[in-house]
Amino acid sequence: MRVLIVDTFYGPYLERLYVGGSLRQQPWAEQHKAHFAGGFGTGDAYSHGLGLLGVDAIEIVANSAVLQQGWAREHQPDLLQLEPGVQQLLAILEAQIRWWKPTVLYVQDINWLPAAFLQHVKPLVELVVGQNACPLAPGLDLSPYTLLLTSLPHYVGRFRSQGVPAAYFPIGFDQRLLQRHRTDGPRPHALTFVGGLGGYHSQGTQMLEVIAQELPLQVWGYGGQHLPGDSTLRQRWRGEAWADDMYGLLASSQITLNRHIDIAEGYANNMRLYEATGMGACLFTDAKANLPCLFEPDHEVVTYSSPAEAVSKLKQLLAQPQAASAIAARGQARTLKHHTYTQRMVELVALLQRHLPKASFSASQAPRPQTLLVVCRAEHVDCIPEPLRQAILSKHPNHRIALISDALPQTPVLHGMQRWCSSILGLDPTQVQPCVDAMEPDQILIVDDQPGSIGSSDWITQLKQQAEARQILCSFVSLRV
Repeated sequence: MRVLIVDTFYGPYLERLYVGGSLRQQPWAEQHKAHFAGGFGTGDAYSHGLGLLGVDAIEIVANSAVLQQGWAREHQPDLLQLEPGVQQLLAILEAQIRWWKPTVLYVQDINWLPAAFLQHVKPLVELVVGQNACPLAPGLDLSPYTLLLTSLPHYVGRFRSQGVPAAYFPIGFDQRLLQRHRTDGPRPHALTFVGGLGGYHSQGTQMLEVIAQELPLQVWGYGGQHLPGDSTLRQRWRGEAWADDMYGLLASSQITLNRHIDIAEGYANNMRLYEATGMGACLFTDAKANLPCLFEPDHEVVTYSSPAEAVSKLKQLLAQPQAASAIAARGQARTLKHHTYTQRMVELVALLQRHLPKASFSASQAPRPQTLLVVCRAEHVDCIPEPLRQAILSKHPNHRIALISDALPQTPVLHGMQRWCSSILGLDPTQVQPCVDAMEPDQILIVDDQPGSIGSSDWITQLKQQAEARQILCSFVSLRV
C-alpha cells in the first residue's frame, strides 16, 4: 500500500515559513521538511506512523504555492508555465499523484479539493479517502470519495445519508513533539487558551469572555483582532500561536481551556484534547457525551457544563495547583497510552484494509477488536452485575466494552468505565445513533429486568431499532439482585 496524504496549511503560517526568502532557494526536499518541522496541524505524523507499519506514505501541502512550484521545477518544469493560482496547484498535485503512484489518496481538507478534480484523478488510485472535523462548505459534492472518516460522531450518519461510506476516526497526538518540548519544567502561565475566537466558535468565545472577566486568562489564537475593543478577551489577546509556538505555550501552561466548535454539538472531538494533555497541561474542557470514552472526567481532564460552573471549578483549580498538576499527569499518561498517532495509524490501516480487500502490502493485519456495547438506564447503573461491571472496567487487547447510559458521566459507580453518557438521551432518543456509528458494536447487551416495559419512544427502543437495522445481535441481561 502507498498513501499520498493531501493537506493544506493556514495561509499566514505559510507566509511566515518563507519570511526572509532563504527557504525559497532550497531544494524541494528541504522546503518540504521545513513545512513539517514545527508540527503544524498533524504535521507528518501520518506518514511517520504509517511508515512504522510498513506503509509507504508522504504528505503534500497542496496549497503551499512556493513549495509546490519547487517540486514542479525539479520534476515537471512545464507546469510553471501555467498561470499561478489554484489551477496550477491542482495541475502540480495531479503530477505528484502520477509520480507517487499511490494506492490511497487521503484528503485532509475536503473543502479545498474540487469534486471535479477528484473525479479526474480517481482512476489513478484504488481508494479516495476524505477526513473531516470542521464545517463543510455549502453544497460540497462528496460523491468522489470511496470513504469518509470523521472525528465528529454525528457526521458519520450524515455522510452515509449522502451515499458515502463513513466511519468514526478520532484525532490524536504526535508523541515525537516531546523530543522538542520539555513538559517537566516550569509552567509560568497559570491559565491559558490557544485557539480560534469568534466565527464558528461564537458560543465558546462568549464562554471565554465570561471567564476572562473573572480570572487572569491569557489568550492566543486567530480571530482575536476582530473582537470588540472593549472586550476583556481582546485586551488579554497575545496574538496567534501555531505549531512549535503553540506547543511551547501548552508546555508552559498549568491549566489550559478547551471549548469545541459550534458544529461539534454534544460531542468531544477536537485536536486540543490531545495537544494539551500530550504537553502535560491540565485540560479544562466542555463536558460532552462521548468524552468519558476518551478521558475520565474530573480525573484525567476537568469538565464544565456552563460558564458559571467553569468559573467556580477554575477558581478551585487555581487555588490547588498540586491537584491540577496531578490531573495533568494522569491526562498526559492517558494520551500517551491510548491517543498517539502511532496508535491511530494502526486503526487507520485496519479501516483502509476493510475497503481494500484485494490490496497487498507488508503491514500486518491485526484482528479488529470485538466491541460490546452495554446499555443501562441511569436508575440501574448501581445494579449492573459485578462480572459485567468488571468486564467493562477491564482493558482487554482483543475486546472493547463500553457503556451507554442516560446517567450523569460523573456518577461514582461509573468511574473508570469507557462510557457514552448523556441525560439528553431521555429527551432525544435519536442521539443513540452517533454512539452506534462511533462504536460499531458487534453485540449490544441491555441491562434490564423488564424488557417489555420499554416504550416505543424510549431511547433504548431507538437503540434496538438501530441494532436490528444493522443486524447487530441484541440481548438482555438481568439486573443484580
